[in-house]
Amino acid sequence: MTQDDLAKKAGVRRETIVFLEQGKYNPSLRLAHDIAKVLHARIDDLFIFDDDVPEPEERTILVD
Repeated sequence: MTQDDLAKKAGVRRETIVFLEQGKYNPSLRLAHDIAKVLHARIDDLFIFDDDVPEPEERTILVD
């Protein structure tokens, strides 16, 4: 499926799909739902949010 096909089926512009793929745009819940429905997938299989990324290990800095 092309970006244009997905955009048309989800009711958005192709540029919106491009920005989503590049991580430059966070979709509304409605848009995420619509895209997942078009792709027959779950929202959490398609989108990774900041809280899903493991945080770096804490470092302790000792100062005299």
